Amino acid sequence: MKTKSALIIGHPGHELRAFKFLKDSKPDVYILTDGSGQNNDSRLYQSIKLIESLGATYKNTFNPFTDKELYNIILSGDLDKIKQVKEQLLILIKENNYDEIYGDALEGFNPTHDICRYIINGIVAELEKSNPSKSILNYDFVLDKAPDILSQKKHIHNLSFELSPLELEMKIKAGLNYPELKTEIEMAIERFGVSAFSWESYTRITDLNQIINWKNPLPYYEEIGRKRVASGAYKTCIEFEKHIKPIAEVCLATTV
Repeated sequence: MKTKSALIIGHPGHELRAFKFLKDSKPDVYILTDGSGQNNDSRLYQSIKLIESLGATYKNTFNPFTDKELYNIILSGDLDKIKQVKEQLLILIKENNYDEIYGDALEGFNPTHDICRYIINGIVAELEKSNPSKSILNYDFVLDKAPDILSQKKHIHNLSFELSPLELEMKIKAGLNYPELKTEIEMAIERFGVSAFSWESYTRITDLNQIINWKNPLPYYEEIGRKRVASGAYKTCIEFEKHIKPIAEVCLATTV
């Protein structure tokens, strides 16, 4: 029987990091935001075009947040709206009876990415609790760094896929043909090199209650936010303890 897979990501464009997975496994794809950023220009249609070109399916089953909407929800502490999205996704995951779920990693780089991971882990925990006989494989993939191939190979339950030269060419071309992300793609290639993107690595999640995995006192997004507040560029910034930790606890239904 064919494995039924879902990919849940925070922003349109993250699917580029899972290019081979999309091409080979053809998962259903759910996206939490429209990637509109500060100028309110959605890039969702670009991702839908790419997803469908690879034979995967974009599930247009709930209205994604604009980036501004989610930013305001985080700052206002509107936990009900986060819970609503989690419940909507939980229903969809149940209805589709997925065997495995892939999604953004917890990195402390961007709060939307981390919230996406908290939602996924909370959903998987609830499904396992309601149906202990069905085990759902739960994987993440990094967005702020190159795939860690050596680490993946040390753990039997993690996954690493090597792209063929043609697949790598297709992947790089798809990234450079994504207008809203072209500059980011070029910077990532300069930072990591083209060869880094010939691998896709997925880590099996074993700790569904994890809220922090960074070693610094503050996550990256808060460090940058505080600097921008100090410089006058921002009036306020997203803080982990004040804004993100309560969301994590709601998604995971735990107190840490």
